[in-house]
Amino acid sequence: MPVADTSSLELVESICALPRPLMFLDTAGILDILRVPFRPELQVDIINSAAALVEDLSVAPRRIWVVSTANVAQEFYARREGVLQELSTRMSNLTQSIGRLSRIARLVVPERRVTELDWLDSTLEQRVLGVVDRLVASMSLFRGTPDCVGRARDRLWAGLPPASKSKQEFKDCEIFEEFLELAGALRRASFDQPIVFVTPNSKDYGLPPQGHQQIAADLMARGCLFAGNIAWARAVIQQSHLNSQT
Repeated sequence: MPVADTSSLELVESICALPRPLMFLDTAGILDILRVPFRPELQVDIINSAAALVEDLSVAPRRIWVVSTANVAQEFYARREGVLQELSTRMSNLTQSIGRLSRIARLVVPERRVTELDWLDSTLEQRVLGVVDRLVASMSLFRGTPDCVGRARDRLWAGLPPASKSKQEFKDCEIFEEFLELAGALRRASFDQPIVFVTPNSKDYGLPPQGHQQIAADLMARGCLFAGNIAWARAVIQQSHLNSQT
């Protein structure tokens, strides 16, 4: 697992030295890349966008900053195997179903040449996993200052999103406060590139592009945008770039 030895303030210096659009991913935003093959509500472009981000991060100089916190990395690796197992199970069930249908088709439509799909094996899931792991390995991880813990606790006690009166989720509050700390420090350092917070967790954050009232206010105060997945975030960044050219 990548180690985040960089503080939010140290990362600000690196980003300001090479100003590029910034995308912050939470745990669900990363894991959804693995879920695309078995969740029909997720757009296929998410995988393509993840691969494009890896390429954008691998060139010199990089075309974008993709960042997250040590808390997100820890959550990702704790849940990675579970989501991968779900993907493997769904792919196995699909392979068996298509194999069965192929055998039936050979019997009832002998005039056609029916072949089984040669990608329905572990190759597909390993390729998707490879995209996810390369993206995570390419991200810039940081740790928020101790002040983030206090602000997260205040947010939790007040029941402000991503917490609520019925859901006391400290870790999400800490992750969001770490993001806000980084974004605020960047804006104070005159960073004028787009900053996009990415999470599909609309239950806790609200529906993008606004989100719950408190989320919208926090993002607006720091000139940040909100997207539900990385494909959406890339489109937002591209549109922002086009708007700046006009």
